[in-house]
Amino acid sequence: MKILIVEDDSAIVELVSLCLKVSWPEAHILYAGLAEEGLELAEQENPDLIILDLGLPDKSGLELLKELRQSSAVPVIILTVRNEESDVVRGLELGADDYITKPFRQMEFVSRAKALLRRQKAVDTSLPITIGPLHFSASRRQITGNCKSIRVTNTEGKMLYLLAQNRGKAVSHDAISLAIWGETTPDAANSIRVHMRNLRQKLAQLDLGDLIATRSGAGYLMKK
Repeated sequence: MKILIVEDDSAIVELVSLCLKVSWPEAHILYAGLAEEGLELAEQENPDLIILDLGLPDKSGLELLKELRQSSAVPVIILTVRNEESDVVRGLELGADDYITKPFRQMEFVSRAKALLRRQKAVDTSLPITIGPLHFSASRRQITGNCKSIRVTNTEGKMLYLLAQNRGKAVSHDAISLAIWGETTPDAANSIRVHMRNLRQKLAQLDLGDLIATRSGAGYLMKK
């Protein structure tokens, strides 16, 4: 397993590395103190997980995330001091799978990293889904339809797979939260709304119509 930490604060790098090594002694930890260095390592090493700070010296971690998502769906956890709602929303919109603010609780951080990697493995081993003209390859995180193709993030893919498995039935926020983060949290609904909006926008690019409906008080439903 390879885990890439893109962070310029050596103390945070040491703390995060220690947390990860305790849980995954066999993990190969990679470091980058600059955004450009992080992007280069991500392309060369193909890590299983990226821990990303937003306040990097050469350019914003959000810019790095945007560039990364042009070619990769690797799971990304943003770890930053920025706790403004606008930063959280922007990070999730650009494709981050989780957003944790500093100072962070070490056990919670490890738990969320483990949950993300478990979901990653589960999605990679899921069977492809075909719904009419829509075809979703979980392992490639790619949706095709009407001779077009788009890529989705790990989180978006997990949402799509869950809705497809329960096609015609409303899936609650709690059920989605458990599938994505392995737990239910008070702010999960806000993150789910952002990810769902992104997924809908991507599906709209395939001209497949509105496949996902919102059910007030019940959650989301993939239409039959």
